Amino acid sequence: GVKVSYGTAGFREDASILSSTVYRVGILAALRSLKTQSVIGVMITASHNKVSDNGVKIADPSGGMLSQDWEPFADELANAPSPQQLLQVLDSSLQCFSL
Repeated sequence: GVKVSYGTAGFREDASILSSTVYRVGILAALRSLKTQSVIGVMITASHNKVSDNGVKIADPSGGMLSQDWEPFADELANAPSPQQLLQVLDSSLQCFSL
């Protein structure tokens, strides 16, 4: 399958493959909120390019981009190929971020 990568614009890809990524970004936002004890924003983004070109990104409490040290976790979470591996990523990340 297609691997997605979190960058300055969040996850950007054809909308047809983003549904599980958007769901997982919701999980990421909840964990980031727990860690920061703050409100976190989730933004669904459209594009001025093709209609199917979309994205999703997180806004940190300051209103800025997701902290860069969380981007590798975002990539692992979005690209986990099975429910079992998704749970493994979540478990290791909970330990890593002391949640």
